[in-house]
Amino acid sequence: MKTTAFLPVRRMRRGFSLIELMVSTAVLSLLLVMIFQMLNGMQLSWKRTRQVVGEFKDARQAFEEITRRVGQSTLNSYLSYRYDTTTVQGVQLRVGREIIPQSELHFVCGPVSNLGINQKNSRQVGQRYTHAIFFQAPFGFCIDPDGQQQQTLRFGRFNNAMNAWGYYVEFNTDELDRPRILTDLSNAPSPRPRYRLMEFRQPTEYFQAYKLGLRDLPDRTSRAQLYRWFAEGLYSVNSEWNTQVQPSGTRGFFRTTRVVSDNIIAMILRPRAANQLQQGGGGASAVPIAPDYHFDTRRFQWEGGVASQQSRHILPPILDITFVAVDENSFLQFAARQNIRSAEDDPVLVNESYFRQYAQFNQDLQNLEKDLVRRKLDYRVFTTSIRLRESRWQENSIR
Repeated sequence: MKTTAFLPVRRMRRGFSLIELMVSTAVLSLLLVMIFQMLNGMQLSWKRTRQVVGEFKDARQAFEEITRRVGQSTLNSYLSYRYDTTTVQGVQLRVGREIIPQSELHFVCGPVSNLGINQKNSRQVGQRYTHAIFFQAPFGFCIDPDGQQQQTLRFGRFNNAMNAWGYYVEFNTDELDRPRILTDLSNAPSPRPRYRLMEFRQPTEYFQAYKLGLRDLPDRTSRAQLYRWFAEGLYSVNSEWNTQVQPSGTRGFFRTTRVVSDNIIAMILRPRAANQLQQGGGGASAVPIAPDYHFDTRRFQWEGGVASQQSRHILPPILDITFVAVDENSFLQFAARQNIRSAEDDPVLVNESYFRQYAQFNQDLQNLEKDLVRRKLDYRVFTTSIRLRESRWQENSIR
């Protein structure tokens, strides 16, 4: 009997169709796009957070610096007689009329145009804006080396020696702060014009308030005469040394101004009494202690009148400080659109009519914010209050 061998039937393998491949590819592409968008969003969020923290870090540090410094301001005031000269039987006599506070020091803050420092000084230093403050405090800052020991400072051990200090906002370039080796390069980077918060430092060795004898100046003297200690001379804000790109070899050369923070476009200083509300000009006090923001402990010498006597050698109890800072990247884009390359190209972000009257603070701040939004500038507003511990205003409050 013949047998027949049956061979196994080969089973046909079925593959993916073209449609299935296309659908799989589309799904995979969609998943990749979604994952990419998620990663990109996370990266942008992280970058934006780091940018916000980094860009406004200088402003926060400047806040801490100015709070610490201004809080130590002093007048070293004391009580003294006010004398009148009278003639009795042909003899001139000095007669004590009343006991009044006296001081050889000076505290002043207000709009820069009132303080005589708003003028433009050089190609690197442009216009100054909003408010400024100048005062004295025992910081013990000195610069001259000791005659015998050149490695030490002459007054380095006098930790409580008096200094003159101050702060203001300025539009300038970074040419003055660059290392000399960088400025000498033929292909040196272009200047970086910015709004900057500046610090004024007058060393102990060249302290001008005592030298000029502010107390001995007669009443009805000019404001310019009283403000010479920070506005005139080689150790003032307007010193020619502060505008020299190359340091001078002159003995005692020192730049009294330095950058504290970039991109601070406005600093508003609001001195107020403890019983006066922070916002606006209202509050329990019927009259603000500085309706025009200009507070001067020697106002009685150039203005006279009863109101100016209220601030005679008396520090304000509280000083509200407001900073308006812009974001670095948004300012770079704005500078590219406006072709800002030097201090000559100042865009004037803060209108000079703003922050002139205490009662209009909120309105002026809102107008400034609208101007910044219109220019597509990201910004942030910082506000803090400083209590001046040496103030004696409560004993001489406005009635």
